[in-house]
Amino acid sequence: MAPDRAPKRTIFQMNDFLNLPIRDRVQALSDAIIKDPDFFGFDTYALRSGVKLVDVQPNITKWEIEIGSHLCNRSRNLHGGAAATILDNLTSTALLTIAKPGFLDGGHVSRTITMSYLRPVPIGAKVTVDCEVQSAGRNMANIVGKIFLDGKLCVSCVHDKAVFARQPAAKL
Repeated sequence: MAPDRAPKRTIFQMNDFLNLPIRDRVQALSDAIIKDPDFFGFDTYALRSGVKLVDVQPNITKWEIEIGSHLCNRSRNLHGGAAATILDNLTSTALLTIAKPGFLDGGHVSRTITMSYLRPVPIGAKVTVDCEVQSAGRNMANIVGKIFLDGKLCVSCVHDKAVFARQPAAKL
């Protein structure tokens, strides 16, 4: 059986991951998704277009991304599925800002994501993506994500995550 190479799982297995400054943690997860030469999944494709981490605080991550043609529909606007993929991945990074040993240290998976599309985002636009943890507990987390263009809210989401406990190392 092949080892688990899911970026969100392997990132937590890095030595001293939770001892890294929160900006380094968030950047490490982003890099694991978009810079792994052996993985080119759907989320990787969406995020390889120049996503840039611009701010990190406890509970909050802020990103910039240019909306390339590969993220757009025939109308040359950000596709709803691409917006959902972007927000699914980037909202998850906000959880890393509050993770500590025994809390949010085993990974997580989407339970629900509710999207609201308020205005179009045209091809070539440079947007900001704000992500904020609203609540996080032992089993569940809730994060809000928002995509802004020129200060105007274009897309928002509420993202609920199921949280996993860290698996103890196998004994030989």
